[in-house]
Amino acid sequence: MLDIQNLNVVFGTARLRVDAVKNVSFTVRQGESYGLVGESGSGKSTVLRAICGLAPITSGHVRVDGKAVATPRSKDFYRTVQMVFQDPYASLHPRHTVDRTLSEPLAIHGEKDAEARILQALKEVGLGPSFRFRYPHQLSGGQRQRIAIARALILRPKVLLLDEPTSALDASVQAEILNLLDDLRRRMGLTYILVSHDLAVVAHLCERLLVMRHGEAVEETASEALRSGKATSEYTQSLIQASQGFTRNPSQPAHATAG
Repeated sequence: MLDIQNLNVVFGTARLRVDAVKNVSFTVRQGESYGLVGESGSGKSTVLRAICGLAPITSGHVRVDGKAVATPRSKDFYRTVQMVFQDPYASLHPRHTVDRTLSEPLAIHGEKDAEARILQALKEVGLGPSFRFRYPHQLSGGQRQRIAIARALILRPKVLLLDEPTSALDASVQAEILNLLDDLRRRMGLTYILVSHDLAVVAHLCERLLVMRHGEAVEETASEALRSGKATSEYTQSLIQASQGFTRNPSQPAHATAG
């Protein structure tokens, strides 16, 4: 479904040049959930933005469903690929009702039966018709992200690009959104690329993943390697250890100080 080969993304020139993504390659099968992990600044979100046209592709190629993507992206591309952003507080227009937010992509693409499609989209993400005419400030963070997912799904795409879709949410709400995404993928046959720095999230939702560092691919592995701690590269092992939380060195007792 997705074929990324030798992708390079460069911002700026000369002394201001930043090589954000360096020669990254991976493929994602239809119906698969694929993770991109790494610390902040590793280039994982830039890969998503390059796929959907929000960041320039300096070299390399991106194919979706066997077709090379064009610049600028066509309407057909956005019927196939949609993105869910990290912050539901920023990705929804504060002065647009849920109804207007969901009807806008339908209007752009000339779709009919908008009312039925909107009600169906709300139902798919676990929200009732009473949410239709609410504004974002009348919704919780989890409800806003459900609306963002509904907006992405309303055109019936094949691929969802998920840019840390739960990192701005409380822990209990994160689990609800992850379970929703997992259920939607299985019911609708969707293909996911999930960007996250949270290894537990990736291990829960993805079958395979690519570890990135400083814009480069470090290691491609199965999510089982995260759960078992059997990754091959030192960097991936360090990420796994860091994700397990802070542990005090027993030879260094804690000292309370005041001052």
